[in-house]
Amino acid sequence: MKKLIYFIGITCLLIIVVLNIIFTAVLDNSEHITITNNTFFYIIGILLFGILIYIITNIIDKKFVDSNLNNKKKRKFFVIIFSIYAIVNLVWIVAVRPPIVGDQIHACNLAQTFYNNNLEEFLPNMTYAGIPLSQYMQSYHQQISLAFVFSLFFRIIHFDGIGLLRVLNILGNVAIVFALYKIVQHLSIKYKANKARLFFLILTFIPLIMLSTFIYGDIPSLALCLFAAYFMMKYNETKKIKYTIFASIFTMFAYMMRMNSLIFIIATTIYLMLNLFKDFTHTILKENFIKTMVIIMYICISIIPTSLVQDYYLKKYNMDKNAEYPVISYFLMAMEESWRSYGWYNEDIGEYALKNIDKAKTEYVDRIKNRLEYFSENKGYAIEFYIKKLASMWTENTYSSIRSNITKENDPIENFTELIAFYEKTILLVICLCSCIFLIQNRKNLSIDIIFLITIFIGGFSFHILWEAKSRYIIPYIIVLMPIASLYINDNKIKNTMEKIYTKLKDKFIRKEK
Repeated sequence: MKKLIYFIGITCLLIIVVLNIIFTAVLDNSEHITITNNTFFYIIGILLFGILIYIITNIIDKKFVDSNLNNKKKRKFFVIIFSIYAIVNLVWIVAVRPPIVGDQIHACNLAQTFYNNNLEEFLPNMTYAGIPLSQYMQSYHQQISLAFVFSLFFRIIHFDGIGLLRVLNILGNVAIVFALYKIVQHLSIKYKANKARLFFLILTFIPLIMLSTFIYGDIPSLALCLFAAYFMMKYNETKKIKYTIFASIFTMFAYMMRMNSLIFIIATTIYLMLNLFKDFTHTILKENFIKTMVIIMYICISIIPTSLVQDYYLKKYNMDKNAEYPVISYFLMAMEESWRSYGWYNEDIGEYALKNIDKAKTEYVDRIKNRLEYFSENKGYAIEFYIKKLASMWTENTYSSIRSNITKENDPIENFTELIAFYEKTILLVICLCSCIFLIQNRKNLSIDIIFLITIFIGGFSFHILWEAKSRYIIPYIIVLMPIASLYINDNKIKNTMEKIYTKLKDKFIRKEK
């Protein structure tokens, strides 16, 4: 199982690297994707810049490790870094303040409804989908649990100003940095880590800062998932049940806010099962039973409360539980072309499903079957479709952060699109290549914790091939690779490998000349 995960992980990483070297996708204000081929000089520029980042982070880490700073001074240094990062996030949300629209405003209005218990203030309002907010809540159950968490925040601060929900994003961003640091610190028990590279990668991941204005649960849920992953690693190390309880509670709230946290839940379950089977023949029955119960407890605590919250509010407001928007429409959209791009949101499919829920549930099954038959009969088209779908997500290197912060026509922020895309493409290539090289160099000595992180990445990569596409969706799976990309790479092995390749090519060329 570990070998299979390793092989799939390497394959996915190389796909992302190749796609980013060949293509760049540009997302405009209307959410239309244009995919272009990179020029030779653009590719060379990215690769050279990536090598420069790698060298600089190595130098900084070496100086930091070899410095005479004691632990107290190092802690102060980290506090300063976290404080500056939080201030940068705060300045951004205060300075930019894009309008809160679409699903964001509807989830926030639902949270205000739950907090104030006023059925007349927002529920009759029409949504962008052309239906009242009450029907919107009935159709999109995932918004109920998200609004519930937002309403808890309102109860804590005793105020329902939706702009303050951006504070949750700032806290989430700081928590993401800290969670990654703790994960790398844990991994450094077995592997040598380059903490300078970790901080460089995450602190300069500009789209995460820019998306602190986007109120939709993405950032807080990711922070909770990363901490849950860390606590599960601590459980695997110490066998203390308290860590699984912490992880379960964190995952529970993460899943309430974002349903794609299910990928983390599945990956964690695989991680726990691998841990169980690894020691199954070496441990007594009681220990195996406890590990099995931990898995069951984790799944139940992570998932069941979300269903309970949704059922509670549906009953409270006399909603029809069976009138939920058909999930199958997202899978159909993922297989169709739209004016946005390959596999992106398709109004014809989405709006029909919203207005004809029962019909869509049956009709879309047949449409998916027909689409699969078409792919099988037109394999060239199918390959092109999925290459461009992957490119539209993984090579759109602003990850929708520019579009989400546009406040007016000809906004000055748009002038930085190419610069941010170039920089973040380089960062992504550094992450993927460093992760890939580390995995190859340590393929015979990969810990179960590394396999855990790779499983999360594979889950996100695979799921969003099957699901309706958006470049913002892949951010968690880039960030989850950062701890692996921050582990020590043996430069001498790379040098020796390159010399062997050069020698073979040289010998082959000489033989041809003769």
